[in-house]
Amino acid sequence: MKEKLEKFLKVYWKSIAGVMTLVVIATGILIFYNLEAKENPVDIAVDTSNEDIIQGEESQVTEIPKVEEIEESISKTPEDDIKKTTDTVEPTLKAEDTTKENVSTTKNTEINSEEKGTTVNTDLVKPSEKPDSNPETTVTETPTSAAKYVPISEGWKATDSAKGDITSAQKADLDALIETWRAGSLTDTELKEKIISYLGEQKIDYMEVSVTSKGYALFDEVPVIDLRDGGNLYSFVGCYSTGKQNPDGTNKTVCYNWSAFVF
Repeated sequence: MKEKLEKFLKVYWKSIAGVMTLVVIATGILIFYNLEAKENPVDIAVDTSNEDIIQGEESQVTEIPKVEEIEESISKTPEDDIKKTTDTVEPTLKAEDTTKENVSTTKNTEINSEEKGTTVNTDLVKPSEKPDSNPETTVTETPTSAAKYVPISEGWKATDSAKGDITSAQKADLDALIETWRAGSLTDTELKEKIISYLGEQKIDYMEVSVTSKGYALFDEVPVIDLRDGGNLYSFVGCYSTGKQNPDGTNKTVCYNWSAFVF
């Protein structure tokens, strides 16, 4: 092991000595400039005519050697020496950053003192917001609903009957059959058969008998029915309201016209 170390030192003693010399010189330079920078503070003033920063008459700014130059000088050194040199340079760089920050703060302070006489931290000042003295008022309009149509109530609304060339007694008998039909005890066909049978018994000549309870009709008010004697042998007309509005939405009530005629 000793022989190897001796051989290594014989071969590389000049390089090792050179590297150590460079490290000692660089460390001494950095320490010297760091102490000199602390002893000679920099005075900076701002010219109101938009000129650059003027250095103080007695102050001198010493330029700190750049990191690139130091790195070039030790680029050929072993890794362990480079780490030591880098560790030595980092505190100096931090001191340089601190000096720049102090210079920037002094510059901003002097500018604010010349313009306004006081330094204002604009980051903490927020514009005051005035409340709106005339807020818009929202007026809610209630829609006026149109008057709804009220259908005609359910039930029989108008009825009338009349006779022609028959007697009043015969008309009364036919009216009785009509009442039974209206009450739902007879269908249209059953009423028609009973009328035909009654006419045969009374020997009354006729041409046709018509009965219907499905005469669909629409009315917006109760209709008026006015039948007069002297026309057909017998006539009956009645209006029945369902009490429901027209499905199409018009203001009409659904009704049915009931009718019975003897011609």
